[in-house]
Amino acid sequence: MHTIGIYDERDDEFIAERDDQLALFHLFLSEEPSDDKRIWSIYGTAGTGKSFLLDAYRRLAERSGARMLLLDSRDFNHTAEQFCQRLLRQMKGGQAEAERGPDRQGDALDTCLHELRRISETAKVVIALDTYEEMGELDGWLREQFCKRLPPRVLFLIAGRYKLKDQWIVTPALRERIRYMPLDNLSRTACGVYLQRLGMTDDEHISRIWHKTRGHPLALSLAAFVDAQADWTNGSADEAEWFEQLAKAWLREVPDAQLRQLVEAAAMLLHVNREVLQFIMDKEIDDESFERLIALSFVRRTNRGWMLHDLVRGTMRKQLEERTPVYCERLRGRAAQYFAARIRHSSTYRNTEWEVGELLYYVGGGLVRTSIQAQARGRYAWGPLTMANIDEGERYLSRRNQAATPLDLVLVDPETDEHYENSEAREDMALAVKDLDLRAWLALDRRSAMLLRSASGEAVGLAVIIPIHAATLPALSADPFAGPYLASLTPAEYDRLKTAPLDQAGWFIRSIDFVDWGNPDLVIEGMFLMFSYMYAGGLFVTSPPPVPFFDTVHRELGFQDVPGLLHCNYDGRTPTPTFVLDTRGEKLEQFLGLLLRRSGVPLEAETTGGKFDDRLTEREREVVSLVLDGMTNAEIAAELYVSEITVKKHVSSIYNKLAVKGRGQLIKLLVGKSSSA
Repeated sequence: MHTIGIYDERDDEFIAERDDQLALFHLFLSEEPSDDKRIWSIYGTAGTGKSFLLDAYRRLAERSGARMLLLDSRDFNHTAEQFCQRLLRQMKGGQAEAERGPDRQGDALDTCLHELRRISETAKVVIALDTYEEMGELDGWLREQFCKRLPPRVLFLIAGRYKLKDQWIVTPALRERIRYMPLDNLSRTACGVYLQRLGMTDDEHISRIWHKTRGHPLALSLAAFVDAQADWTNGSADEAEWFEQLAKAWLREVPDAQLRQLVEAAAMLLHVNREVLQFIMDKEIDDESFERLIALSFVRRTNRGWMLHDLVRGTMRKQLEERTPVYCERLRGRAAQYFAARIRHSSTYRNTEWEVGELLYYVGGGLVRTSIQAQARGRYAWGPLTMANIDEGERYLSRRNQAATPLDLVLVDPETDEHYENSEAREDMALAVKDLDLRAWLALDRRSAMLLRSASGEAVGLAVIIPIHAATLPALSADPFAGPYLASLTPAEYDRLKTAPLDQAGWFIRSIDFVDWGNPDLVIEGMFLMFSYMYAGGLFVTSPPPVPFFDTVHRELGFQDVPGLLHCNYDGRTPTPTFVLDTRGEKLEQFLGLLLRRSGVPLEAETTGGKFDDRLTEREREVVSLVLDGMTNAEIAAELYVSEITVKKHVSSIYNKLAVKGRGQLIKLLVGKSSSA
């Protein structure tokens, strides 16, 4: 059971004007309520305290002996399988069974419901799902399959910006089980109580804060740190402007210089964990200091560490860039070096999609960086296309050929406010699936095609990425888009690609396409799919349709066009380049260096490359990678499905083999020596 700490106890003192919500939850925990409302719809605009209320419920549940299972919709792919696996992992203390394929969704639900029934026989069970507005089409499955089969002693809390409506209220039996719980801004009285608990006694000061924030909980939380004479009180009444002023004032008025320094450094990172923060700052960060950082109201936990609220991160970053540009650039450079090293040491034995995304956040072009920040992943998932479901793929192609959509994307960088507008004609985007024969490519290699599916299982995207090896080379050479590149190779270069099928030399992107090129979430999923191949130690080749968007994206990702190689095979008239990214052998290190230099990152850190990799077993390299993720030994054990004692033995062996005395030394060895060394 989780131990209630000093931060939890302190948070209890700041539950303002939520007495009715807390009383209802107390009633559920202490006795059998008289009604049958087991689905609570907690809703309100951003910053009204939905997550804060769920956290208060968590503390109450733990004190009463109830089981609270808390999920955030942003932390898992929105499939029934993933949802059930997340619940099972929490119910079993991190020891849930390995994830299974999408064809086992029914089994996963049955297993999950069985475990809920078992636990609910001896204790009250609460399931809380935060940021529900981002659940997308999984909403239907939760409503029709999950909620209707929940055991009676289980309470389901659904927190989001909007109340449950539409199909949720069509059926009387379901409608009668819903309790609506709107969260609004705090009253003037509640604001006064909140501020007084923080030690404010000046009524005039309290009144000014009330009039400026109007009781918006997140704004009030920030305003509470501002001195009575701070200049934010004289700013514009426009919410965006005064909210930014609040964030700036909060940074200026942090009384603890050490915490201020941590917040500023964290603002340079997309995702924060203690290891990367220690590396970019080149200093040890103790448990208490890091706990103070992540306890801040604008810091939230994700499955990749922690994140600062976009507004706070952007504001603090801008201020840091204006005040200390050299220090700011040093932090960015060291963050890039950190993730480049992660790729260097992990790409040969596992997918580094996440690390590639993090690296490109620091060194990528503006369009790619903005996409990475704006992405709302989890609503869609890639799955294999096989001969068993080839008809679905062909129906997708038929639909695309009959109703192509134009590319119409508008992205805004939240840190620079720069806009990226991309428009391509419908007929140009239709070229993405030109002359595509799915059966032929799958017959050559069953790994050649994937479908992107929504939470409801609908095919909304298609990728044909063909492994390059001896069995596929003849067909690729005859392909109008891959053939020109292969024909340009020397006999020796061509022969090097004649590997065994299971040992492919690389991949050719024949097509990545979506039903709606105006949906940025789909386009971003395609970009992250490319990340999973890019640094995998192979040759990555593509010749996309000749439209500016594709050209910009590939160049920003680090692809290089083959000099002098152009073809006109898409429309018979438009010269089309071929792009190549080669990370075979030592070329991976060369490419990482190129990315760093291109973005102005200094190559100060002396890296160990892969010199010690042969000293570590494959399992030890996995442990090293998770250490770099910032995981504790217990979290690593849960991730690898082994005991914590086994992890400790692996860590001890790693330290001995690499002659280091702790995690700090290990990270410096992996990522590079300190620039001040």
